[in-house]
Amino acid sequence: MDDYDYLLKYPFSKASMEYIDSKGLLLSDISPIVLEKTDLLFSRLFEPESYASFFSIDSLKISDRKAELDTELLVYPVSKIILNILNNVPLFQAFASYHQKRFVYFIGLDYKARAYDSIERLIKDICPSVTQDRSGFFIPLASLLALELGEEYKLQYTNLEHGNIYFQNKEQLVEFLSIVLKKRILRTTEVSKKELPKSLVSFSEVIRKKYVSTRLPAVTYTIARPKDTEFPPCFDKLYNDMLSGRKLSHIGNYHLAVFLSNIGYSYQEILDIYRNLPNFDERISSYQIRNIMEKKYSVANCETLRSNGLCIMDCKVKHPLQLLRKKESVLKPSKDK
Repeated sequence: MDDYDYLLKYPFSKASMEYIDSKGLLLSDISPIVLEKTDLLFSRLFEPESYASFFSIDSLKISDRKAELDTELLVYPVSKIILNILNNVPLFQAFASYHQKRFVYFIGLDYKARAYDSIERLIKDICPSVTQDRSGFFIPLASLLALELGEEYKLQYTNLEHGNIYFQNKEQLVEFLSIVLKKRILRTTEVSKKELPKSLVSFSEVIRKKYVSTRLPAVTYTIARPKDTEFPPCFDKLYNDMLSGRKLSHIGNYHLAVFLSNIGYSYQEILDIYRNLPNFDERISSYQIRNIMEKKYSVANCETLRSNGLCIMDCKVKHPLQLLRKKESVLKPSKDK
């Protein structure tokens, strides 16, 4: 596999970012073709059945890959900028899940092709803490804990030797790398619209209208406000971690705010809870909480919380609010109009 293949398969890689830097590609140089391909990518987020055809690059000739490279590689960073402008977590989640699946697909092909140099290069890129010895790939336990991938994920690894956790097979390693990658993709960066080309800002509105307003399902729940001692385990942990002054991940902050707003907490109550964060910024927190409440985001289901490393036990339900329904028998699902 040549470098062109690697860059096209893994646009999030350091090699791809270095290539873009080396070419001197600027945001002001973004062509309509790049925006068109970015729009296509967002449309793919909602069509999982088309993953296979979108992933197939085998039909491209080497000369075609060279010609397409500059355009294709700009789609990923442009998409990240658009996502940061929109600050829509569900759309960001869909984007991260898409690239997580894309990564699993391509690294699977690399394993079949025995492209071990490419695989080792990718491992060092995604998680440098993972190394290899005669027994296989492993990661130091301390390094794994520092990644904060969630309690449930940590507990599934039992192959611990001399402070290192060994991956028992390639499937386990790939799953781990895909979760680390997803977390990396979900990192957000503040974007100032004033510093961006007008074409990008206008394009972000096109994406918002096409996909945020029409493709993302909006389902809310009407529920009596529970006591804070009755929160589902996942939110109980986030809530108490925050009250104790622990720093939460961006995704943890988001899901807790959504949960609190859905069970009857006011804007001021949520903001006061967030003041316990060691990195609390009133301007940013105020904006994000208002945004969540105005857009009436619904509480995520257990599958989504689990994929984000926030699930801490098997509660035998598909949605965390079902636990409150069992206690109070007043949960009534209703669709937003």
